[in-house]
Order: sequence, then C-alpha cells, then structure tokens
Amino acid sequence: MSWWWAGATRAAKKKVDDEDAPPKHQSVALIIGVTGIVGNSLAEILPLSETPGGPWKVYGVARRPRPQWTAYHPIEYIQCDVSNPDETVTKLGCLQDVTHLFYVTWASRPTESEKCDINGKIRSKMFWMH
Repeated sequence: MSWWWAGATRAAKKKVDDEDAPPKHQSVALIIGVTGIVGNSLAEILPLSETPGGPWKVYGVARRPRPQWTAYHPIEYIQCDVSNPDETVTKLGCLQDVTHLFYVTWASRPTESEKCDINGKIRSKMFWMH
C-alpha cells in the first residue's frame, strides 16, 4: 500500500467518522435580524463546517414568527422584539454560550433623529446584556 493510498483512506474514514459525530461548535452566534438579507445569509453560512470557526451554533432573532423559507437553516430561532427591553432580557438573557453578536437590523421611525435614538438604545442594551 502506498503512502498516498494510506493517507487517502485515513482521510475518507475521518470524514465518515466526523459526519456521524455531532458537530463541535467552536463559535456561537447571536444574529439579531436573522430574517433580513444579511442575517439570512449569515444563518446559511455560519453552520457550515467549511466556515472559519465552524460549524457555528446559531441563535437567530427576529420580531416576527419564523418564516417558512428559513426552516432549512439549522438555527435556534427566537421570536423577540429587541426594542422591548423586558422581552429582550427574558428571551435572550439566558443565552450563556454566545461568543459573537451580529447586529444586522434597523428599526425604522418617521424622522432621522427618532431612528438614531431607538437604534442607539437597542444596540447599547444588546452590548451590555452579557
């Protein structure tokens, strides 16, 4: 048996063994705004084993119920309005394993000043939760 064949068979066996084992999560993401364009892309990419630091465990947060088109994402979906401080603490305060926060949402308001005010308050609360 050549050295190449021995290496190839070891690699194939390792791949099969790895697929049978539960994924080992080096990184855990909390995606605020998981149903938006950027959040949805992150929810698709992070759980893949090829992703740097992956496969990631992913918590996805959005205001509305989970859309059917996200059903195939291997994430833990959390319906939560992060502009509501009490709801945010109740639903997200128990997440103790998060290593990375992806804040990819924007609360719309009638004026630019109101938009800056609400979004600044939400972000500051998110960063100080843990």
